Amino acid sequence: MKSIILLLLFFALAEMASAQLLYPEVMEARSPLLAPVRNQLAGSTYFPYRLYTRILPNQIIENPGIRYAVQNLKKERYADTEVKQAIQTLVRYAEDVRLKYIVDYLRTYTQKMDEKEEAIHTLQNRIAYDSIEFYKNNEHLLTGDYEEYVNTDLQTFINYIRLDPNYIWLRNASRDSVLLEVMSVADNSIRFWINNGKITFHRFWAANKLGDTIGTWIQVLPHGHRLKIYVDEDVYQLPTIEKKLVCTEKYLVNELTNTYKMLAPMQIGTVWRRYWTYYSEVEVAMSQGKLANWASGGENSLSLLSNIRYFWNYNRNKTSWENWMHYRFGFMKNGSEEIRKNEDRFELNTKLGQRAFKHWYYTAQFNTLTQLFNSYEYPKDEDKKLVANFMSPGYFTLSLGLDFKPHDRFSLFISPITGKWNFVRDTSKIDAERYGVEESKRARREAGARIDLRSTINNLLKIMNVRNELTMFMSYEKKDRYRNFEKENEEKKRLPFTLNWKMTIDFKINYFMRASIYTETAYDENYSQKLQFKENLNLGVNFRF
Repeated sequence: MKSIILLLLFFALAEMASAQLLYPEVMEARSPLLAPVRNQLAGSTYFPYRLYTRILPNQIIENPGIRYAVQNLKKERYADTEVKQAIQTLVRYAEDVRLKYIVDYLRTYTQKMDEKEEAIHTLQNRIAYDSIEFYKNNEHLLTGDYEEYVNTDLQTFINYIRLDPNYIWLRNASRDSVLLEVMSVADNSIRFWINNGKITFHRFWAANKLGDTIGTWIQVLPHGHRLKIYVDEDVYQLPTIEKKLVCTEKYLVNELTNTYKMLAPMQIGTVWRRYWTYYSEVEVAMSQGKLANWASGGENSLSLLSNIRYFWNYNRNKTSWENWMHYRFGFMKNGSEEIRKNEDRFELNTKLGQRAFKHWYYTAQFNTLTQLFNSYEYPKDEDKKLVANFMSPGYFTLSLGLDFKPHDRFSLFISPITGKWNFVRDTSKIDAERYGVEESKRARREAGARIDLRSTINNLLKIMNVRNELTMFMSYEKKDRYRNFEKENEEKKRLPFTLNWKMTIDFKINYFMRASIYTETAYDENYSQKLQFKENLNLGVNFRF
């Protein structure tokens, strides 16, 4: 091993000696390589790896002299600690790239604050226009304060922008306001703000010590904190009073002509009063569910519910005539089942009243209630069964009595004279006894008393409207059941009256969207001794015309 190392050293020394003998002087200078670097394998020009991502320090400083000065200051060593700390503070500021980008962005953003202020002004005008037009077209229907009928979405959005602390800070920074006070020799002054981006004029009266004044206008220019002063023209100032005028008392005499005492012709306008009012409400709610390869199982579902109301009322002097139509229709479909109807109710009501005293009216009322399409029952393990169709059954009620109406949102109608007809048009397909009609007959009449209670509470908690409709009919022909109620006869234990109570609670989401809860409780001794109950929770759109 030693012999191998000695042999290598020998060859190295021999190489050095031969080189010195061949080239006793310095090696000749070679020409520098000025051409681009070329790939020896591919023969093409290429750049060193990641050269395009290498950024020289302090590139945000455009002046190269300042850039080199910063680099030299960072290398210097100062004995004074305060000087060293001050240089480090300013160098960190000069090399802060993020600060430069942030300031540039804020400068560009604040220059466009006028566009944002103009956008807010445009939307505010639109809100006022929409609110005024809506109030004009629906003034006779609206209740509560005017502020409830503004465009809530736009108003909420604009209030959010105006109260946003970041927007307020940027707006104040863009305005760059400076409070300026201009004074004259007589110490009268005017104070105003110099505001970038706006041109404003201010009136100022410059006065001297003698009290002489001259009018001036001060214009604030939009940029640069500059002012321009305009002095009123055609103004002459006299240093002293040249002549003192003697004041004499004189009276002005006005000669009255014949036309002065003549009255102008009175313009009689056309007075027109609206006796008829019309409006309608349309509500549509839909729900849908879709399942595809769902591990937990389930069925697809679809439901639709529509609610239509139309009102046309007449009111003149002591006469009141109220008419309304109400139709509810809905259907649903679950999985592979066929479409099933779950709501079909058509009601027409007309009520004519003549004022008796104070809030009481002599009233006659006619009411019709039926359904428009076929209704079925779906018993288990059996085919569907037809139980109702148009005018099977149909209910007609004629009532005479007194109606108490202290205002438009409350009505209590008490009728001791009421006739009620139950009508079954199609007795071949519909079981008439189901609705209290005897076999082999199509109609049944009853005499009794009727009570109708209707009330509406608007803006409850500012989000809810509650509407109640209660109808109760008591038969005179079955009065014996009251006297024999304690006996064991099951037939006589049935209460001889019918009851229907409908309550609707509407939750206002915005101008169009509504969420509502509809409940209906009914009791009909002809059908069952138990209460009938129905409830719907809806979310949909609501329109009022």
